[in-house]
Amino acid sequence: MRRNDDLIRPWKLSMPATLAGRIEFALLDPITGKTKYGSRNTLIVKLLERWLAEQQDPPPEDLPTVPTIEELRAI
Repeated sequence: MRRNDDLIRPWKLSMPATLAGRIEFALLDPITGKTKYGSRNTLIVKLLERWLAEQQDPPPEDLPTVPTIEELRAI
C-alpha cells in the first residue's frame, strides 16, 4: 500500500555527471555500499517543495525542511 495518496508523476532528469556522482557518493550506505532506495527521490522532492514555498510572497515562516544526509541514508 502506498504511503501517499498523491499520484506519482515520473520525471526523467538530466544533470552533470559530476553533480550526480557527488550526490550518489553522499547518499551511499556505508554498510551496503549502495544508495538507499528512495533517498534521491526524497531529496529532490524536499528541495522542490522548499523552493516552491520560498517563491510565495511572503514566504511561509515554517518552510519545508530539507533532510540531512544522515536522514536520507536512514530511509
